[in-house]
Amino acid sequence: MGFLERIGLKKVDSKGVQNNANVTSPYKNYFEFHNSKQGNLAYNVDLSKALEANKKFATSVDFNEANLALIQPIRFIRKYVNEATINNAIKNNPRISKIIKENNLNIEFNYENVNSIIMSHLIPTCKTAQRLYCNMGHDKKEITYLYLTQAALLHDIGKGFIPSEILNKRGKLTLKERATIELHNLLSYEILITTDLNPIVAKLTHEHHDYEKNVKRNHENQALTISDVYCALKEDRPYKKPLNDICAKIVLYDMGTKGSFDSQYISYLNI
Repeated sequence: MGFLERIGLKKVDSKGVQNNANVTSPYKNYFEFHNSKQGNLAYNVDLSKALEANKKFATSVDFNEANLALIQPIRFIRKYVNEATINNAIKNNPRISKIIKENNLNIEFNYENVNSIIMSHLIPTCKTAQRLYCNMGHDKKEITYLYLTQAALLHDIGKGFIPSEILNKRGKLTLKERATIELHNLLSYEILITTDLNPIVAKLTHEHHDYEKNVKRNHENQALTISDVYCALKEDRPYKKPLNDICAKIVLYDMGTKGSFDSQYISYLNI
C-alpha cells in the first residue's frame, strides 16, 4: 500500500489511464482528485493525517525506493527530469500548457536549463537544507527529512519552461521578465503533482519563493527557502557576481527582518 492510499486516495494501475505507456506514476487518480479541488490538493490535504500515515510509510518498500534521493541525488533528479516524465506531465496536466501559452514560455522543455544548475545550485541547496534542518533539531531518519531532500533537488525544474535568454540575461530584469522567472516554482509544482512523489514535496517546491507572501512556514519550508537564497547569493551567475559568506548572511538577515523567513534559523547555517 502506497502513501496516497493511506490518506484515502485509491491506487490505480497506470495502464488504466488513457492507455498511456509512458505514465511513470501509478497514482493517476491523485491528479484527478487534485483537479476536483480546483488545483489545490497540496494545500487542502490534511497534512497532520498525512504525517500520521507516514509513521508506517517510513518502513515500507515505497520509502526504500524513495531513498534514492538520499543515496544517489543526481540519479534521483534524472528520474524526474527526463522526456517521459515531462511529456507525461504536459499531457496529463492541462494547467502546464495554459501557463506556457498565457506567458509565452518555452513550448519545448529546455533540459539544459536544469542540467546546468544541478551541480552549481540544486546539489548545494540540498546539502545546505539538510544541514540546516538537522541543526534545527531534526533527525535524518525522519520522513520529513526525505521530503525536504527531494524538494531541494527538484525545486527549480520548472525553469525548463523559462526562456534561457531571460534566465541568463546580463543586467537588470524588467518587471515582466521577473514575473516570468517567478513562474518556475509553480511549474515545478505542476510537474511534480503528476508523479509518484508525495504531495508534500510538490507543496514545498511551490512555496520556496513565497518569502514575500507571509506564508506560515514549517521547518522544512524554512530550511529550503533559506538554503535556496543563501546558495543563490554565493553563486556566480551571468547577471551577478558571487557574494562571500558574510555578505550572503547579511542579505539573509535583512530579508528575515522584513518577514521573508524566521531570522533565528539563519544562525543555524553557522553550525
